[in-house]
Amino acid sequence: MIYETYPFLNKKISRFILGCSSHYMRKGHSNNEFLDSIYELGINTFDTARSYGNSEEIIGNWLKTKNREDIVIISKCCLPALGFIDRLSPKNIRKDVETSISKLGTYIDILYLHRDNLKRPVGPLMEELNKLIKEGKVKALGVSNWRADRIDEANKYAKEHGLEGFSVNSPAYSLADMVFDSWKGGAGCVSLQGEKMDGDRKYCLENNIPVFPYSSLGRGFFAGRFLHDDPEFKKNLDPNARKQYYYDINLARLERAEKMAKEKGCTVAQINFAYLLNQKIKVHPVVAASTAKRMKENIDSLNLKLTEEEIKYLQGF
Repeated sequence: MIYETYPFLNKKISRFILGCSSHYMRKGHSNNEFLDSIYELGINTFDTARSYGNSEEIIGNWLKTKNREDIVIISKCCLPALGFIDRLSPKNIRKDVETSISKLGTYIDILYLHRDNLKRPVGPLMEELNKLIKEGKVKALGVSNWRADRIDEANKYAKEHGLEGFSVNSPAYSLADMVFDSWKGGAGCVSLQGEKMDGDRKYCLENNIPVFPYSSLGRGFFAGRFLHDDPEFKKNLDPNARKQYYYDINLARLERAEKMAKEKGCTVAQINFAYLLNQKIKVHPVVAASTAKRMKENIDSLNLKLTEEEIKYLQGF
């Protein structure tokens, strides 16, 4: 495993992060053995959310068996209710965080605002988030599904008022282009892929903001379970993956990834992760792997180096 350290958190952060939104964790099934197997691979960073059912409680029970200071816990607050009813407010930030802490039994290392609402002023949000930092309930701040201009607005407010700003960005990001947004609550979902997002990627690079992307395999589009021309491929994608990613631009990228994987003697998923890990911005893919074996295959992509020409080839540029 490779680790990175950043000024905003006095801990090392693994380059791969376990996404804890699986069906079993949401339903509250015991996962200590599985979490142990992931931790033994070197992954010390775990991504959960107030909206992930019983996931926080499962992680909290597991943390009782570990040295808390060796582990990084990410959680998220204020997801729109029913997918579209806005909850982004200081009141709901505090409500969600205090509930999360009661489930986890500990503080949160990095707290994300789960979705943006462009009508909400950033000032009251940053003030409440910083109260939680002063209280020791949260160590650092990030956002999921925020555009760079809003992150910049919030961080300028924080700087002007002597507050901590957002240090982590968590959009969707993979080799796949998110053509359709299945979750349009608030300002909707944000993907960092594509030429239209050049400015957001540049912002993260110039401001030393690492990217911890969800949907880092395009909701399974680049998992390699099916070839691009397999007639069963579309049918076996989950409904949201079909809506978001099943388009010609991504099928063409998948075909190129399959060709490159064959040439390099690796998997399509490893090519997808190598694409992310070889970006100029620092990327820590969030992966909801179901087995330690699959996660080990993902981690092995850390050894794959891609040239700029290979990255452009995969994108189709």
